[in-house]
Amino acid sequence: MFNPEKTAGISTACFYPMPLEDAFDIVCGGLKYNVCELFLNTQSETEIKYLKNIKSKAADNNIRISAVHPYLSGYEHFLFFTEYKRRTLDSISLYKMFFESARFLGADFVIFHGLAGRELKMPVEEYAGIFLLINREAKKYGVELLHENIGTVNNYIREIINISPEIRFTLDFKHAVTRGFDVCDIIDAMGKNIAHIHLNDMYIDDKCENISKTEMCRLPFFGNLNYLKIFKKLKDINYIGDYITEVYRYNYTEYSEIAESKNRFEKFLERLEK
Repeated sequence: MFNPEKTAGISTACFYPMPLEDAFDIVCGGLKYNVCELFLNTQSETEIKYLKNIKSKAADNNIRISAVHPYLSGYEHFLFFTEYKRRTLDSISLYKMFFESARFLGADFVIFHGLAGRELKMPVEEYAGIFLLINREAKKYGVELLHENIGTVNNYIREIINISPEIRFTLDFKHAVTRGFDVCDIIDAMGKNIAHIHLNDMYIDDKCENISKTEMCRLPFFGNLNYLKIFKKLKDINYIGDYITEVYRYNYTEYSEIAESKNRFEKFLERLEK
């Protein structure tokens, strides 16, 4: 039987720009999530002396930290996928602070955006090779780098897996649909290489047109994505990872909406299991 308390989670990104420690207090204070992804917003939040308090509160509230999300994700195209190779190597060393943070918190994953929406200007083989170099460093810390399906990478998922079957992914629903992809097509491309999910919803017309800033990322079950179709597809590939609600602060008004979203999601999954 599906255990929603183990797999339904939330990202502290949902509360940005609230300070991370305050956002985590909200997660601990009544939303009743047992899993949390930490969005680390600045370098000082990667330091062990800062994270000790987060780790302690997580233990006190029986919350598992599943992943950390680097604040440098918007710069990864510049840091790693550059003609200036020394910068690539230096940036791998820079990311050690995120790998160390994840290890300290007991997280399994570090989330990676890569090129995001930028054009791929190197062979896919080279792109995958650079990712593997970074992931090799991550694994020294006992964590795994996961590539999120953001922007350009949507076009190359199958090629990346064919080149390097060990590369695994974070599936984010909004980053599929807003780039013109069906979520189920992305699931087909990733298959069993999906290790983590960023869960969100949106309200769109049949042609996926006129998606406003508010509608492009809603709380789960506050939009009209075909969740039944999506989750049947996830069941077909035997996905067993977490479902992390990740929206923006302007995508909801009250924290009670988050609680209601979680309630709707858990009831949906229970029905799906029958």
